[in-house]
Amino acid sequence: MKKIALFAAAILVSSLSFAQPGPAHHGNGPHMKRAPSHQAHRPHAKKKIWVKAHREHGRVVKGHYVWR
Repeated sequence: MKKIALFAAAILVSSLSFAQPGPAHHGNGPHMKRAPSHQAHRPHAKKKIWVKAHREHGRVVKGHYVWR
C-alpha cells in the first residue's frame, strides 16, 4: 500500500512540475502603447576596430583593437 501511495505522490509532483503559468494579461487594450519587444537591429552597435600606433599624452602607444 505504501508503494502505491508513494507512486501516486511521485506522479502528482511530476505533473505539477510540468504545469507552467500562462502569459499574464494586464489590460492590453487600445490605451496601452508598448514599445516593440524585438531588438533585431541596433543602430549603434559597437564594433571592434584596429587603431594604428599613435601618441597619447606624449607617449607612443602600439597598435591595438578598441570597441567603437
